[in-house]
Amino acid sequence: MKISIVTPSYNQGAHLDQTIQSVLLAADGCGADLEYVVIDGGSTDGSREILERHASRFAYWCSEKDGGQYAAINKGFDKTSGEIMGWLNSSDLYFPWTLSTVREIFEKFPEVQWITALRKFCVQEDGSFEGMQKMPGFAGCCYYAGMHGGPKNSDFIQQETVFWRRSLWEQIGSRIPDCCKFAADFHLWGEFFKHAPVYGLDAPLAGFRFHGDSRSTADRYMAEVNSLLEDWKKTGARKQIARGFFRIMRHWENGRSGWRIEKHGGEEIIWLTKGLEEKLVGLFLTSFYFPYKLALFGIRALLWPIRRKAPWNY
Repeated sequence: MKISIVTPSYNQGAHLDQTIQSVLLAADGCGADLEYVVIDGGSTDGSREILERHASRFAYWCSEKDGGQYAAINKGFDKTSGEIMGWLNSSDLYFPWTLSTVREIFEKFPEVQWITALRKFCVQEDGSFEGMQKMPGFAGCCYYAGMHGGPKNSDFIQQETVFWRRSLWEQIGSRIPDCCKFAADFHLWGEFFKHAPVYGLDAPLAGFRFHGDSRSTADRYMAEVNSLLEDWKKTGARKQIARGFFRIMRHWENGRSGWRIEKHGGEEIIWLTKGLEEKLVGLFLTSFYFPYKLALFGIRALLWPIRRKAPWNY
């Protein structure tokens, strides 16, 4: 199973070598055919010398002026033919297990069209550990409502952990739309959701590096996200999406075959606000501690059949 990875780059020489080495290390233990393409926008900071040093491991590379990050990614994917696709920006990192895990999932579950990680892993500019956040999962209807990135929720789908089948890429036109300069990945996930639900893997797949450029574009990224959400709301795009809430887990089974990977899923029913029960009871019994706790227990028991299917309980 060939995996095609594209890295767009422009004047990221300080981090580019680490990014390339992380991809190559993941490929060496992958057991799959890696097709690695790097598109550099004509950097002037020594990036070309780094690319020349690794040129023998690339399926294709160039260093020339282009139309920006997403134009470079489209240009790179045009040079690929792998069944599984993904891109890694020139400051981010894969882990040694990333590509082997991705290959295993897509080989074992042919119905899975795209995946992302439910463990958001971040590193500091020098590559040291920043933090890891557990995501509850992602559902299409919640994505279009702004619950997975936007003014209501900052739990974005982590771009560098997303991988998809070429058949899905072809369904959306084999291009990242040029309607956004900063948040085209957010728009792309919205296009994917129109055709297939995303499966969340309960493990980290890549690390996002915080650095000067990423921090400086954060506000402009959010402005485009909010604009997309408003457009989707006006056009009723939410009605077109593939519904469902899915995750993939790897766990140990005693007395059987050891580690096992399996998937779980189900239709989301209602998005209940966190703390809803407390707010309801608080309207009536804030002055009486014991009746408050008793009523809270009753309401939680009453709502449990729905609450257990809320995304953060998966």
